[in-house]
Amino acid sequence: MGGGRRAVEPDLGRRARVDERKAACSVSIVHPRLRGMLGGADLHLHSRHSDGTLPPARLMELCAGQGLEAASLTDHDTVSGVAEALEAGRRLGIRVLSGVELSAEFRGHEVHLLGYGFDPGDPALLSALEDHRREREQRAERIVARLNQLGVPLRLEQVFEAADGGVLGRPHLADALLRSGLVSSFQGAFERYLNPGCPAFVSRIRFSLDQARQLIEGAGGLLVLAHPHLNLSSANIRLLAEEGIGGLETVHPGLKPSQSRELEELADRLGIPATGGSDCHGPGRGPMCLGSLRVPPETVDRIEAALRGIERRRARAMAGAACSRGER
Repeated sequence: MGGGRRAVEPDLGRRARVDERKAACSVSIVHPRLRGMLGGADLHLHSRHSDGTLPPARLMELCAGQGLEAASLTDHDTVSGVAEALEAGRRLGIRVLSGVELSAEFRGHEVHLLGYGFDPGDPALLSALEDHRREREQRAERIVARLNQLGVPLRLEQVFEAADGGVLGRPHLADALLRSGLVSSFQGAFERYLNPGCPAFVSRIRFSLDQARQLIEGAGGLLVLAHPHLNLSSANIRLLAEEGIGGLETVHPGLKPSQSRELEELADRLGIPATGGSDCHGPGRGPMCLGSLRVPPETVDRIEAALRGIERRRARAMAGAACSRGER
């Protein structure tokens, strides 16, 4: 994204440096067990590989600057930035979990799911993500066509330029509209054209809960329900959790303290990890700062313990299948 932005607005380099300092602000809201101290983990971060604005390595550098001990890059529908994040983590001494955020459907509701600790080179996962990447591009084409019908002269090439190789999403359409002077603000693009119910909105294909679970667990990972109360009632959260979700995100900027407590109690009752993070997308993508929401570092230990349990179950299932084939 950087090259396109500098060509449009020559002073953006200076602005980006200022915005990066804002993105890496000091800790303001943390898990109760971390108040007054550095450390912890931010397990919900986005880079320019999806709808964030910074490279993965730069995000990890900012994590290190914030004193974080662990982090996870959870880009939407892509793992293309994971290798860079893992390598930066090794260089900086930060525990980095592979991560991804998937959109799925549960009982007619859109839900977001975080995958952690999987093999980012798993062929089935990569194939499914590539299918969703193509679907996102087709969706962007349909949105541009609707905008054109509305008299908004945006071109698809401008959207690809805004994405700069990342997985296309509505934020890139908003960026392209803003760069072209067709809207007065990033948020205004959503409010006028791109939000559900607006004239250019186009819904997209989502995974089923079972599909998402098979993909992530099949790649050796743990599936976690992201920012639960943003999409689901308490009753539906309990139903989804009891159907076999591997963890609950209990710390997120969209959750009230009472909701976080409710989710932590549910995770504790079910014996599954309670995760969390800032959902930071970088400068120009909202006010939430990297590391401003964090969970204790032992959260990563619990995730890794759950991953070992998943691996043992997979090994038993494979052994059982092999025995069955031998018996026949």
